[in-house]
Amino acid sequence: MNRLKSAAVKLDARPECAVLLLALLVNLIVESFARRSFIDAIVFLFTKPLFFFLGFLIVAATMSLSLLFRKRYFWMMLFAVIWIALGITDCVLMIVRLSPLEGVDFAILRTGLGIIGMYLKLWQFILIVAALLLVIAAMIVFLIRSKRRRVFWRRALILLVAIALLLTGMVLLVQLTDLTPDTFYNLALSYERYGFAYCFSCSLFDRGVDRPDGYSKGTIENLQSEIEQALPQTEEEHPNIIVLQLESFIDPTRIEGMSFSENPLPFFTALKEQYTSGYLTVPTIGAGTANTEFEVITGMSHHHFGTGEYPYKTFLKEQPCESYAYVLKNLGYQAHAIHDYTATFYDRNIAYSYLGFDTFTSMEYMENLTYNQLGWAEDRVLTQSILDCLNSTSGPDYVMTVSVQGHGKYPDDFEDPGPITVTMPGLDESDLARYRYYVNQIHQMDLFLSELIEALSALDEEVVLVMYGDHLPSVGDISQVFSEEDLYRTEYVIWSNRDTAPQPDRDLAAYQVVSYALEGVGIQDGTMNAIHQTMSEEEDYDYLMRLLEYDLLYGGCYVYQGANPYRRTELQFGVNEICVTGVSTLNGTTTVRGEHFTPWSVVYVNGKKQDTVFLSSGQLSLRGVTLSSSDQVTVTQITNEKYKLSTTQPYSVP
Repeated sequence: MNRLKSAAVKLDARPECAVLLLALLVNLIVESFARRSFIDAIVFLFTKPLFFFLGFLIVAATMSLSLLFRKRYFWMMLFAVIWIALGITDCVLMIVRLSPLEGVDFAILRTGLGIIGMYLKLWQFILIVAALLLVIAAMIVFLIRSKRRRVFWRRALILLVAIALLLTGMVLLVQLTDLTPDTFYNLALSYERYGFAYCFSCSLFDRGVDRPDGYSKGTIENLQSEIEQALPQTEEEHPNIIVLQLESFIDPTRIEGMSFSENPLPFFTALKEQYTSGYLTVPTIGAGTANTEFEVITGMSHHHFGTGEYPYKTFLKEQPCESYAYVLKNLGYQAHAIHDYTATFYDRNIAYSYLGFDTFTSMEYMENLTYNQLGWAEDRVLTQSILDCLNSTSGPDYVMTVSVQGHGKYPDDFEDPGPITVTMPGLDESDLARYRYYVNQIHQMDLFLSELIEALSALDEEVVLVMYGDHLPSVGDISQVFSEEDLYRTEYVIWSNRDTAPQPDRDLAAYQVVSYALEGVGIQDGTMNAIHQTMSEEEDYDYLMRLLEYDLLYGGCYVYQGANPYRRTELQFGVNEICVTGVSTLNGTTTVRGEHFTPWSVVYVNGKKQDTVFLSSGQLSLRGVTLSSSDQVTVTQITNEKYKLSTTQPYSVP
């Protein structure tokens, strides 16, 4: 005991030593959570000492700031708690969604809280809140009881500068050598190889496309010339182009050893045999829908951007980006986006306007929505939404549709998740139950595909439909049943009602799939589209893509003679116009009549929000409200997070 007191006194006199020792311990704890194993953290320490030391320096850099405060032990403990909390959060996210904690998770926290009830049971949520309150209370008590101590300014500043210089040198060492790749293609594996602190820090600060070696105006002009010469001479056709991204959709029969009471995807299986199909390499696993979506919409590789970056949350909130929406609009198309979830998720309500879409139909504008057991919208509603887009114009349409029904978390406690049973020797019973729920959800999605294609087949217009899964589902430890290569592969099918032979089957990346479909109808316009159609077999294809992406977004925009030709669109929410056509009052109840109302329609009278009851697509009810002549009535679509999307033209009460 006396020795411990003596050591404590010495550490108190040399607080910089206390900081370094605590940082070492905290980094070990964080790596234990990141690997879900203390033993694996020790193995990481001895097999990758350079990266463990790098993580230690990052933790120490933050914790050494505590030396600048008189209540340094409180600040020391606060930084330690924050790092350990990050490690615990990373551990939970790896279990739930198979991808680690990234800086962008804090940017999407608002929308993430909206679905937390689908991932946590009530008692789990209460336990987490209680634990947080307990930690906060303990820190407040610690702050109050913590003694003020002398600040050793000179020693503190020397330590801060020394850590900063050493950390800078280490980061330059790993980034300018082959110790780490330029891009973390597999985030979960990268966190495991290079440590949580380093990879998480990269995700906080690494943004955009780095300037490629050799980038110049002449390089871009030469590349453009090569692309133009390589493009074949074809006749352009303008069929409707529909792109359908299916949430967590895969063919589960790919899982070796797993058996089913019947084929979960009979229709999709038949489509693969009759039409163009193949594997699709996507940039994410278990989550990150918006990044697969970004690749498909733009033809750009997400891996060329910052670590864990979500373009929807970064540059697509500030500048337009070349996309197939802009490209096809130049050919006379109208560009529509559809998503059967809230418009604000991943800030699509903002990003879509910078991607060139004219309309965006989110769940707030959909009629007759139905929901699965978890509360996700069932995808059958998308058929009518797609038809509404096609019927809204006389010319060709480009429709980007994002589904949601297959979304997790996949439960293991539903007694009757559906008719299809799942068996697999050696798989945990709870995981089998989750697979059964998942398989029955995508079975319903298969029925939706059948209904959609039946409806599209009945049209007089030509249609090309590209459908694909955005990523593998986060069902337990998916790496147990898929190889590392297959973890990033889904499948796609290109269906068409055109009287032409299907294109050859080909395995593609997500950023290539729309370009391949456009190649089948002779559409070559667009920078990224053209490079995919002409340079995909070149050895330096990836480098050439990066050149163009940098030029279009961060460089001189030499592709377009130095100026971005695209402008943000005025996004119209919903294809069908919501309007008020009349009001009436009976027995103290006021009814607002109109068209295309939904449960997210809220009535305002003279600019004041009213308690609104949704009755039908043509009627909303107001209780206890009496309207007078000349009152102005409007209807606003409001998300569950209280965000106003659009408002009708005012209706003046006669």
